[in-house]
Amino acid sequence: MSDFGVCYHSGKRILKGETLYRISDGHLQYKYSPPSAVFFSLFSLLPYEAAKFIWYLSELIFLYLILILSYKVLPSKLKKKGIVLVFALLILAKFYAREIELGQVNILIILTLTLLVMAVLNNKDALAGLLWGFTLFFKPYALVLLPYFFLKKKFKLVSTGIVLILFGFLSTIFFYGFTGNIIVLKEWLTTLSQSTSPLLATYGNASVHSFILHLLPGHKSELALVFLIFAFLIVGFSFLWMMFLSKREQLKKPEVLEFSFLFILIPFFSPLGWYYNYLYSILAVIFLINYLERFPGILKYGLIINFIIIGVSLEEILGEEAFRFYTRYSLVAINYLIVLFYLFYARVRKLS
Repeated sequence: MSDFGVCYHSGKRILKGETLYRISDGHLQYKYSPPSAVFFSLFSLLPYEAAKFIWYLSELIFLYLILILSYKVLPSKLKKKGIVLVFALLILAKFYAREIELGQVNILIILTLTLLVMAVLNNKDALAGLLWGFTLFFKPYALVLLPYFFLKKKFKLVSTGIVLILFGFLSTIFFYGFTGNIIVLKEWLTTLSQSTSPLLATYGNASVHSFILHLLPGHKSELALVFLIFAFLIVGFSFLWMMFLSKREQLKKPEVLEFSFLFILIPFFSPLGWYYNYLYSILAVIFLINYLERFPGILKYGLIINFIIIGVSLEEILGEEAFRFYTRYSLVAINYLIVLFYLFYARVRKLS
């Protein structure tokens, strides 16, 4: 749980008014925003081993809640809950195992985003905005939802989230003072900008950008950017078409499929979309398993095969050489491009 250790020590540092972002920390440098350190300061009040155990137990509880709530928000239940959730967990087990091993914050973010989906479905935009803003204290992933909120005219949601973010960044003044807070914010932005570029094509980065870089000889970044923009436009147009169809056809809970699609884009387009970050696909996987029988034969079996590849692409099964090839070239991005296609097909064919 090395990543939790980084967060734990950041909580101690902010309580002492010390800087959070230190080059001397090396690979284990803290990269989240200063307000997130306020959150982790609660854990730093406990002995490290006790705090680590509480976080470990919390992540297991969060995962259980994510599974239950993801099934609950489905537009209709075509398969029994146990069957859907067991198979979804098996498919994604390696991602969640790695997440928990590191003690990362993604499970907390996913739970918060799942609660956001429920809030949107129940027209509780203020609550959804608070949940959206809270996730942004840790990672900027949920910014992928911002254009969607504007398209859905969720202005109350966005404004509530922005207010929470502002309060969050102002809260760190209590630890650093006004001038010190500005210095820490600048250090945070510098850390983000300097630590991203060297990791774009590193082993374990499974974003579509990394996938494209590995396909190009010499990792030509300019050409990769052109392909990345092209991929973004195709995916973006597909999503807009999905939204148009949901409005025209007056579908039941169209937001569930749309959020499922957007959550996959988090690791797909994030510059640092690590291999295990595809755990954000849990809502999409649960959705597709539930509606599996509505796909025509050849597509149904194609989806099953794709899920099997995602689930069994482990070093213990593929062997070290094949697994490293799969991971080095970010081939999981292809698996999730296929998943995006199935979500698009489900909307076009009105399967949900």
